[in-house]
Amino acid sequence: MQEEIFKNLVNILDDEIKLYTEMRNLYTEKKEILIKNNILELTKIDTKIIENYEKIKKIDVLRLDAIKMIGNDINSMSSLIEIAEERCHKFVSKLKEQQAKLNNLSSSISLLNLTNMKLIKHGMIITDKKLNIIIEACAPKGTSYNGKGQEDDNNLEMSTIIRDV
Repeated sequence: MQEEIFKNLVNILDDEIKLYTEMRNLYTEKKEILIKNNILELTKIDTKIIENYEKIKKIDVLRLDAIKMIGNDINSMSSLIEIAEERCHKFVSKLKEQQAKLNNLSSSISLLNLTNMKLIKHGMIITDKKLNIIIEACAPKGTSYNGKGQEDDNNLEMSTIIRDV
């Protein structure tokens, strides 16, 4: 019975590792899209990331259910490996391998997410600067020209037909 539960858990963890590997690849692709500033592709990749996240949430529920069948006080992979050493030594090496992969993926995804956030922030700063340049170029100046063709900002009166009548 315990061997079957551990076998099921290992399979679930393999599926979870595949999904996290896919997530890492999607974040890497998103980084390249952010660098190229391709908004259309960014929308597509964000949709894929959300879909993958939904799959991860579903498999996470399956993993937690499988762990509950082993014991209620298991809150980490290390605890799970300790129990496997006691009850089903056959899966210890596989669980250790999966733990290393999950740690590696977690670090990679966190770093990529941080990098992507910095790229987004940088993109917003550049966009803000471009917008300010456009506004300054298009905004009317507060000066007028005098009879000599020079800018004269001392006298900014408006002339209207009503006043002249």
